Amino acid sequence: MKTARLPSMLEIICVLGAFLAIVCSFTVKFDLPIQLALFISWFLVILLGLRLGHRYEDLQKSITNGISNGLEAILILIAVGALIGTWIAGGVVPTLIYYGLEFIHPSIFLLATLIICSITSVATGTSWGTVGTAGIAMMAIGEGLGLPLPLVAGAVLSGAYFGDKLSPLSDSTVLASSLSKVEVITHVRAMLYLSVPAYLITAVLFTITGFIYGSKNVDLQKVEFLKTSLQNTFDIHIWMLVPAVIVIVLLAMRKPSVPTIAIGALLGAIWAAVFQGMNFADALGTAYNGFSIETGIKFMDELLNRGGIQGMLGSVVVIILGLGFGGLLEHLGVLKVIV
Repeated sequence: MKTARLPSMLEIICVLGAFLAIVCSFTVKFDLPIQLALFISWFLVILLGLRLGHRYEDLQKSITNGISNGLEAILILIAVGALIGTWIAGGVVPTLIYYGLEFIHPSIFLLATLIICSITSVATGTSWGTVGTAGIAMMAIGEGLGLPLPLVAGAVLSGAYFGDKLSPLSDSTVLASSLSKVEVITHVRAMLYLSVPAYLITAVLFTITGFIYGSKNVDLQKVEFLKTSLQNTFDIHIWMLVPAVIVIVLLAMRKPSVPTIAIGALLGAIWAAVFQGMNFADALGTAYNGFSIETGIKFMDELLNRGGIQGMLGSVVVIILGLGFGGLLEHLGVLKVIV
């Protein structure tokens, strides 16, 4: 039986170069989905593996092993998709958007987004959950205020991952400390030396940027129009936020992420039936299909017609294909050679 060897650096450069060329050409030149580029790239690495002396059966097993290592993230993403759909239908997200437009000044919105997402992530220990709940609301508010959405997304992700990194409730933080054989708090304290200065610099930059964009791009008539449209479409009251409070409390109590988020999605469907007047079957259907409404106002429709498991399938496929690609690279020893 032929003994498999490690790839040479030249072989690695050729394969990874071809991978980047496929991804860039598919997404930039041919306007093809990145999922297809990732799938084709599997076979580039498989051909390299066969050249190195690996059996195809072993290569296929490395793909499934790589995917299995990331299944928790996939399950959380599916649950978050269901949550977004029912929370829009139940008025949770519209209420968050309404009060955000009511109380958050445009000039400090980016800083507020950073801080809110940081606190949510520290309290819950999940960056995915933060992005799917507080993050989606902040994106909608930012769009209503006329701020550039890439900047808002940057503030959401910065806060979510900062909080997740320093949260003693985070799976990744607990895993890192346990593998390092140190206490979780000791691990968190050690990360503060790098994380806090980076966070402060980020906060200053978002503050400056917020004053630049928030003082010139805000259309107050658009903000008032959006608030009025939300009130005309949904029942907006403070108790619409009860599902969000319950989910945050359960996550803060270190309850499992997937069932907690699923409970939040069910509460959203119940809220849609009780407070928004939807048929319960239709409300529950938004967990898979996402929320859909025709208000006649293009901006409102673009803002609210989203969510659902179906809307997450593209991202799920990217994650599955990416994990499989990583599993192949690990099996062939590509990272080992590079290191």
